[in-house]
Amino acid sequence: MRGRLRLWALAAAVAAATVACSTTIAGTAVKAPGADSSDGVDLTLLDAGNFPTTPRPPLGVAGDALRGGWAEGRRLAGAVVGPWEVDADLIDYAQIDSGVVKDTDAVNALLGSPMGEGLNGRNLVAGFSGSRHTEKGAYKGLLNIVLELGSPADATAAVADMVAKGATLTMPFETKPIPTQPFSIPRHPETAALTYQWTAQYPAPGGPRFSVTALTAHGQYVLAQTATSADRADVAAQSIATALDLQQPLIDGFRPTPPDQIAHLPLDPDGLMSRTVPPRQENESINDGIYDAHGALLLEAGDPVHLQALFKSANVQQVAYVLETRVYQTPDAGAAARIVADMTGPQQVGGISGMPKAKCFNETLGYWCVARADRYAYEMQSEQENALHQMMAAQYRLLTGK
Repeated sequence: MRGRLRLWALAAAVAAATVACSTTIAGTAVKAPGADSSDGVDLTLLDAGNFPTTPRPPLGVAGDALRGGWAEGRRLAGAVVGPWEVDADLIDYAQIDSGVVKDTDAVNALLGSPMGEGLNGRNLVAGFSGSRHTEKGAYKGLLNIVLELGSPADATAAVADMVAKGATLTMPFETKPIPTQPFSIPRHPETAALTYQWTAQYPAPGGPRFSVTALTAHGQYVLAQTATSADRADVAAQSIATALDLQQPLIDGFRPTPPDQIAHLPLDPDGLMSRTVPPRQENESINDGIYDAHGALLLEAGDPVHLQALFKSANVQQVAYVLETRVYQTPDAGAAARIVADMTGPQQVGGISGMPKAKCFNETLGYWCVARADRYAYEMQSEQENALHQMMAAQYRLLTGK
């Protein structure tokens, strides 16, 4: 598999652009009947340091519309088409453009300012984005966003306003607006689109990029995509057409939470987050929480085509996500073991005391390890090897109750 270490250097940028701090407290996870304990762990040798080894109190419900919207965004992730499903070459993770969409400022950061301001007064409830690109061959990239609004009328009005504000776009970390031109998307006359050209600054010496941004009102949703090609704008537009072919029926199957119930959304329905080692305070974000298997893929740093097949094979039921940890819940220990066996890195390093079946790896930005605990597979990462070993021991105790 490709390297799996998350992009530590981008964590602060992600928090500033699309997410905000949140807490992860929760309830009680249930061990599957008949799950075995053949993990070879010697409890007497485990060193959890100062990391928690007992579950936290239940997180309960969101409590207000703001946090409820973030929780709805995490639900929405399961109904967002992954860019790799549009083009199997799009496997390289764009962390800063992926996750819960916090607000209209986040939309500006994703699509260019002032386009996001077209959502003001349009009852934005929730949103989620997924982005991938290529790092080999001719450059291609696709950002796919689903925004949930209060009503179909809100979505229609928002698209009209966003298009009107898109005559020029200013991208993050840039000061000079880029002029845009109207464009069309094959097979989708209902979609409004614009195109613009820019010059890539990385990798040096850069090169021309042709981007197309499309906006579609679909029921109470705004479906937004930006596709980029090193070749031509019509290549990017074709990518968007395929994305819409897939996205429209997928979002039709999503059951949005009624607006008057948003504040009552449970944040940890099965208690798995309560048994997940919480992130360091500086790494907390509104992405933290529970995802279905598809939604979790949008936040995976590894090859999503490969991982999608793995998750299907292991019948992954849900995933607890924080920046430093993933916990994958499967039906049984055998399925969890398949996930652990699959995960590997370029440079394996020493193991963890008391956990002979755990695997650890060193990459440029730090260390990561993977292990099994009953029907759960889990991976964790840290810049410090000893701290990571303690985190892994604590996570094992949390999941097994031992």
